[in-house]
Amino acid sequence: MVARTLAATPDWSLVYRSDPLLEPDPGPPRAAPDLSGLAEGEIAGIIDFSLPEATAHAVETARRLRCVLVSGTTGLHPSTREAMQEASREIAVCWAPNFSTGVPILARALRETAELLPETWQVEIVEAHHKAKRDAPSGTALRFGEIWKDARGGRFVHGREGQVGPREAEEIGLHAVRLGTVVGEHRILLGGVGETIELTHRVQDRTAFASGSVEALRRLLDRQPGLYEWDELLCSG
Repeated sequence: MVARTLAATPDWSLVYRSDPLLEPDPGPPRAAPDLSGLAEGEIAGIIDFSLPEATAHAVETARRLRCVLVSGTTGLHPSTREAMQEASREIAVCWAPNFSTGVPILARALRETAELLPETWQVEIVEAHHKAKRDAPSGTALRFGEIWKDARGGRFVHGREGQVGPREAEEIGLHAVRLGTVVGEHRILLGGVGETIELTHRVQDRTAFASGSVEALRRLLDRQPGLYEWDELLCSG
């Protein structure tokens, strides 16, 4: 999907594709099982949607090539996050659990809502994805939970089972659904006394992620080295 998006963008060209399942191909675009065949100056940036172990390789390569890096891989090992932070001292990096346009807007709305609501209000976050997704809850759901926690405190509760007793005020409920071919859905349920608010984002097609990642790459090219949030890039123009 990223390749198709780049092909439809006049001022971009895809130079290299990397996947362990790909046989070496002189292209264009060139293809290989890893990124070791790239040399400095060949590319402007890397877009990474892979697995945690592959993302570590992408970070190392972007740093070696001194190009920007956009990554949407979730479930990263802490050591990879540390490597990304270290690399951001030399190159511009954007990591986000979700590169759709709507999620940063929803995150901003949640942040403002959390600051406005009375202390008695509580939150539950429900995410749904396709049956093949490996990590749970989704990185986006965790990000929403962190936004609420930063604004109001609390602790994460992952699902409930058995005699759990009454809900405690500080709980931040997180629930993961895996079903069929669902691309991605996030529901933020907010409850007070006698009323509720629901904030929902649904992705119907993965083009949303691809388009956002390409736009993030474009905006990173004008930035100084650092680790940027997708909503920061999107909302700052």
